[in-house]
Amino acid sequence: MKKIRDSLYIAWTIAAKDVRDAFKNKATRTNILVLIGLVFFFYWSSSIRPFDKRVDVVVYDQGESNFTFERTELQDGSELDFREASSFEELEKKMEYQDLGLVIPASIDQVVDSGEELNLSGYIHWGKRGQVAELEVKYSAMFTELLGVPVQVEIGDNILIPPNDAPGMASTASFHVYFAVFWMALTVVPFLIIEERKAKTMDALLVSPASPGQVVFGKALAGLIFIIAIAGLSLALNGIYVTMWGWALLGFLLTALFAIGIALLMGSFIRSGQQITLWMLPAALLFVVPAFFADEPNLTAGLKSVLSWLPSTALAKVLVFSVSNGPPPGQLVFNLIIALLSIALVYALVIWQVRRSDR
Repeated sequence: MKKIRDSLYIAWTIAAKDVRDAFKNKATRTNILVLIGLVFFFYWSSSIRPFDKRVDVVVYDQGESNFTFERTELQDGSELDFREASSFEELEKKMEYQDLGLVIPASIDQVVDSGEELNLSGYIHWGKRGQVAELEVKYSAMFTELLGVPVQVEIGDNILIPPNDAPGMASTASFHVYFAVFWMALTVVPFLIIEERKAKTMDALLVSPASPGQVVFGKALAGLIFIIAIAGLSLALNGIYVTMWGWALLGFLLTALFAIGIALLMGSFIRSGQQITLWMLPAALLFVVPAFFADEPNLTAGLKSVLSWLPSTALAKVLVFSVSNGPPPGQLVFNLIIALLSIALVYALVIWQVRRSDR
């Protein structure tokens, strides 16, 4: 226990020093502010804004009504854009990026002809579950104008949790979190080693009682502090999409550890900040792009199979599971094994490289 306490103390001392030194660095402060701006921009761009007038609606007609739902512009400038579904199951699948699912009863023609109030069952995404009352009023007014009779769109508990293979908007939100973690790691963590080498303090660390493993642990802890404080903001903002917080936190932690390991590995091999800047974009493309396109339906089966073995894809999948109706057990185990093995391999390489520097 004393050994463990001593190791933790040494690692924490190194981490605390790194955090203080990083905030003294103008480039690091700039990178942090840029990332905070990107986090808010991505959140804003994927949220409903006051000037958004278009409402995408998936319609399932239970009968053969006389109404043809086509794109329609309302008096206030709002626009209703319709997609048809042949069954309720198809409606659920088509709701990936749509605003409203609507079930049209077989009796709609008779009700409209009589001028009586028409009740329609509406369905919305899990991420909008806090806006039920507001959306019921909004959509009821829209369809009252469209159909020319009083319409009540009833949502109530009709909240659709995204399926794990097609989470739609929720998947985009989870990717924002993944991107924020990686970008934070790549823009800050490599300099924790480069600046040590530049100031000649790395040599002092390597001849101190701290082992290479403790040095790496300290650097990783400093990187984790930055990621939790800054990239964690993205997770908090996109928390409305999270259906399983346990998987969200696990996915965030695993992604952070892997991203920090990659960034430390870059810092241990690359000798200057200018070189890090040059390598940052290729590294981001290598570890971010495959995760984004892994579930693209137009990819060939062979390419999908290759991408599924990449650690970036596995980590992104764990985050996606947290915004869906739950992970299939087989996929979950497969992705966790790839993620854990990749993290272990990356940190083994970092420790090996630090030991070589010690020699």
